[in-house]
Parts: sequence; C-alpha cells; structure tokens
Amino acid sequence: MKSKALSLNQISGKSYLRLVWFPLLLVLTINTLYSQQTEFESPFWSHRFSIIKDIPYGEDEQQRLDIFIQGSWIGEPFYFKKSVDKNPTLIYMHGGGWVRGEKESRIGFLVHYLERGWNVVNVEYRLGKNTAPQAVDDVLCAVKWVAENAENFNIDINNIVLSGESAGGHLCLISGLMNSIPGSHPYYVGDKITIKAIVNWFGITDIAKADEYLKNTEGNYVFDWIGDQEKITEISKKYSPIHYITKNAPPILTIHGDSDSRVPYNQAQLLHETLDKAGTKHQLLTLPGGKHMGFSEKQFQLIQKTIFSFLGDVMN
Repeated sequence: MKSKALSLNQISGKSYLRLVWFPLLLVLTINTLYSQQTEFESPFWSHRFSIIKDIPYGEDEQQRLDIFIQGSWIGEPFYFKKSVDKNPTLIYMHGGGWVRGEKESRIGFLVHYLERGWNVVNVEYRLGKNTAPQAVDDVLCAVKWVAENAENFNIDINNIVLSGESAGGHLCLISGLMNSIPGSHPYYVGDKITIKAIVNWFGITDIAKADEYLKNTEGNYVFDWIGDQEKITEISKKYSPIHYITKNAPPILTIHGDSDSRVPYNQAQLLHETLDKAGTKHQLLTLPGGKHMGFSEKQFQLIQKTIFSFLGDVMN
C-alpha cells in the first residue's frame, strides 16, 4: 500500500505550527545551553595566570625558579590580582642528565596543570659535569623555599605534586621520598607540606645500575655528572630513590616506554616492585615501543589522561 504525501495545504494550522516551532525551539534551547556553558566553562583560560620569573632560592645564578600564579588581570594600577584561594601546586624539574637542559624548555608539560587552576613552580638547578650531588641539594632547597613562601603565592601546602622527566624524574623522586623520611636531609620539610603525589616521567631510580647500563652506550651522563668512577657507588647509595622507599612514601605514578635507550625500562620496574613490597600506592604506565620522550600522539593522550586520573584519586 502506497503512502500518501501531504502538501502544506493539507496540513492543519496546528500541525503546521508544530512542524515549524519544534525545530526552532530546539535550536533556541541548544543555543541557550551553549551560551550558559561557555559563560561558566569557557575553553579560554590563558588569561587566568601570571608568571614571576627567575626568583632566587639560593646564591648561585642557576638556583632560580619561575612561579605561575592563578589569578585575574584587573587593569591599572596593579594589573594582576592573585587568586584568594589556596591552589594545588606542581613543582617541576626538567631533565638533561643533570648536566644540561633549562626550565624554559618544559613549558608544554605545565600547561595542563595551569588549565585546571593549579599554580606551577618550574625549577632550575645547578648543572654540569662533575657537579654531583648539587642538583639534588638544589631541588630539595627549592621545595623548602616553596614551603616557606607558600603563603605569599596562595600555595596549598596540603596539595603539592612533584614531577619531572629523566634526570628531572630522578630529582622529583628523590626530593619527594626524602621529604617522607624525617631527618633524611638538611632541607627536610615533610612536616610543613604534604606531597600528595610524584609524577615520574622515566626517571633514574638506581644511579649505579644506570651507570652499568650506560657503559655500553654512547654518552654516560651518570659518569659525566659524578666525574669519578669510584664515587658512583657512594653517590648512588646516598641519592638513589630506590633506597628511600618506605610505607610513608607519597603515591607515585611512573610513565616509561619499554624501548627507552637512555633510561632503561627496568629502572621503572625496579622502583615499582619495591613500592609494591612497601605497600605504597603506585602505578606504572608502560608505553609499548615508547622511547626516551618518544611517544605517539595516542600515547601522549593516554599519558595526560592517566596523570589526572591518578591525581584525582590521591588529592583533596
């Protein structure tokens, strides 16, 4: 049986109005919801923070940090007004084998925290050959500086996260773990701040084992940093994160590719096996085929999603 098509002349007045007004009402409703969403959940957020650069936390010219502060641009005469809220804060340490690199090169790893309303402290430290263990002392000093100056920058001392990649991964691990053990270092501030998590991007966890591995490759940055083969065992024992894991360690997320040629994947495996034995909350995100900061677009998307899911589980 064939259906009969209706012309406009055959449609009653009420039916015609329903046909016209229902789509129009739907469009108006969607536009209203969209305008409300964009008013309160705007995707534009880069105007919500300011930067104070190269603040000294020590006497050496390399002992400097940048602070990204949440707030509002309000115009003259003061222009920027700090947020009145206490904000969760990321402290970030860049990589480079302890002998090279610069804090400005890692801005891309900070933006997702800024987007979510965090403060960020981006740390520079003493670099160069034969400088061990200055980098460790510096980042611990920088964390102490943050604890002592938190009030001035509306930093929530109960919601601190440490992060870094490669040598910076080592530095965030060692500074976070030492601050979970009272008296472990002259710059200990574990009684003044709460380190809620460590986000470790393929960091060195056992310095001596990394040295053994790198002897068979080009560019032994462990030897370059320490400068004396006889001192490697001593430095490793005193400054390897693997030796500071206790039941009081902060939750740790590690991101590591299993094809990393600069920091071997077994450094991450060793860390998380030890964390598991200690009963500490931890997660190892393994990226199949991932190299040293060499991940696919899909893997980077997974990394960021995993980071903020992990932090959501452990933070206030």
